[in-house]
Formats: sequence, C-alpha cells, structure tokens
Amino acid sequence: MKITSGFISLILKLVGGILLISALINYIFLLISPQWQDPNWQINVTNSAIDQGITPLVAIAFLLVAWWIGDNNNSEKPNKPVRMIVFIIASILGLAYLLLVPLHFGNINRVSSDLFVQIDQRIAQQEAQIQGFVSELEAISKNPEQLKQEIEQRNQIIQAGGNLGGQQLNPQQLQSITTQRDQLQQILNLSDKPEELKAKFQEVRNQLESELQKAVDQEKRKAQGLALQQSLKTSISSLMLAIAFIAIGWLGLQKMLKG
Repeated sequence: MKITSGFISLILKLVGGILLISALINYIFLLISPQWQDPNWQINVTNSAIDQGITPLVAIAFLLVAWWIGDNNNSEKPNKPVRMIVFIIASILGLAYLLLVPLHFGNINRVSSDLFVQIDQRIAQQEAQIQGFVSELEAISKNPEQLKQEIEQRNQIIQAGGNLGGQQLNPQQLQSITTQRDQLQQILNLSDKPEELKAKFQEVRNQLESELQKAVDQEKRKAQGLALQQSLKTSISSLMLAIAFIAIGWLGLQKMLKG
C-alpha cells in the first residue's frame, strides 16, 4: 500500500478532530456542578484544565499540519469555515488560560489565608491547653502521691515502647510523654520548695509556648512554600498554554482575514 500525502492529511485531520472534540467535552465536564464561591474547587478545576491543555494544543497542531499538506499538494479545497472555527477556539482557549493566571494566584492566596486563620485558631486552643496543663501541674504539686502515680503511668508507657492501650504512639508523642515524666519528677523533687517550684512552673510554661511557636512557624513556612510552588508551577504552565493558543488563534485568524 502506498502512503500518499492525502492519506496522511486525512489521518491527521481525523486524529486532530477527535482529540479537539474530546478536549472540549472534558472542559465541559469540569464545569458541571460549579462551586464558584469555593476557592478549592476553582484550584482543582484550574489544575485539571492545565493538565488537559496539551491535548487540544496537539489536536490543533495536527489539523494545521493536515491543512498544510493539503494546501501544498492542492489535493483539496480549503474548508474556510472549519478553519475559522478552529482558530476561534484556539483564541478562546488562549484567553481562558491567560485569565486563569491571576485567578489562580487569587485562589491560592485565599486558601493560604484561610489556612493561616485555622493555624492561629489552633494556636489559641493549644495555648489554652498549655495553661490548663500548667494549672493541673500546680494542683498536682500539692498532692505528692498523685504526682508519683502520674510519673509511674508515664514510666509504664515509656517502658512499653510507646504502647498505650494497644495503640502505638509515634516518636513525637513518645517524646512528649518522656518530657512530661521528667517535668513531673522535677516538680516532685521541688514540692517542698515553693519559690523554686513557682519558677519551675513558669519555666515549663515558657518551654511549652516556645515549642508551640516553633512548630507553628515551621508549619506556616511550609504552607507558604507549598503555596508559592503551586502558584508558580500552575501559573507558568497556564501562561505557556495561553501564549501557544493565542499565537495560533490570532495568527490564523489574521491570515484567514487577509486571505
């Protein structure tokens, strides 16, 4: 079988047309059940649209090559309406991807702001827990027998390798138990020295608050880094797709109008 330029052109048109129609259908499915007020939904749609962006770009490239083969071989009469529609679609896609860049930055900022608010709320809760823990220590310090029981309970958990009622604690939780045991032991040793005990409570409070602030700062830096990475990666990809589609669409329309 001899492979002719007309056959290649036909195959490229068929594949390009199927890919383009499939991509447009996928875009429509992305917008089913829209949640415009939810930035997370918008971010997911943006990421999905960008992941699928290469498909219509390849489809249009196949169609352009097919038309070029047909025009150079004079094997067919150009179908100007179809070409016009394809160039218009390319232009619309280019504008859409261009608009996604600032939209995505805005959504990432909104999600980051919400995340920081949640972190701040969690800080307030944990600070209250710290205050409650210190107050509990102060109450326990007046009862040496209860102090010994608390120390013994933590010793049992540590000796069991972090096994608590059949549940295995992670290393951070086990370290926290060990720290609490040591603090309780120090309080027991200072139970008959009120001034030193008061200073110890303040030291415990400061230490816990410092650890909490350190963990929060690390979590915020991580969140900011991920947000920046996500923003740049998605925005650059969207911008590249926008440039490609706009170049094809506008140059194609310009040539069509001149021709």
